[in-house]
Amino acid sequence: MAQVSDVPGDLPSRRRSSVLPMDGLTTGPNIRRMSRLDARPSIQYGMSGRRMSHVSRSSMSGTSFGIKEFKMPTSYQNTYRLEPHSSERFQSKKAKEVIKSVLESYLNGEKYSKDICGNLAQQLSEVIKGRIRELGFSTRYKLVCLVTIGQNRNQGVAVVSRSIWNTDTDNWASASYSSGDLFAVANIYATYFE
Repeated sequence: MAQVSDVPGDLPSRRRSSVLPMDGLTTGPNIRRMSRLDARPSIQYGMSGRRMSHVSRSSMSGTSFGIKEFKMPTSYQNTYRLEPHSSERFQSKKAKEVIKSVLESYLNGEKYSKDICGNLAQQLSEVIKGRIRELGFSTRYKLVCLVTIGQNRNQGVAVVSRSIWNTDTDNWASASYSSGDLFAVANIYATYFE
């Protein structure tokens, strides 16, 4: 049984000999070693047949190779604004006009089909949110868009929603479309994120 001493300098070295430098010229952060012992030619690794592996800190961080378009995340300072400027407020009248024009352009001439309407409602929701974003309201508004598409058979439909919000900053807009055997109702809710 080997004796263990309390002096850190007395411990034997446990590093692999292939990583240790053979001479004084290979020291530093960019030490390289061969990972294969035989020198067979390889298409992937060239005529040497050996793959170079890095033992440097820079290769682990991605600065020497690998990550080409690495960007540090941007952090913004707090603005401590509790409400949007008057020019950035959500205006339901403008939003209603956008919703109505999107519904008319996408649904004009369409017939109800249960197979298509699920994907169409999702697509309309994304288009409406994108067009509302283009109006230039504050980017702090979180938009929730709900689109309901159904078959028009002279039935009654009730759509209800509830939420808790600030009546000074939050708002909503709604528009509907009906043609032939198809109806659609689109609602968008804009809540200001402080």
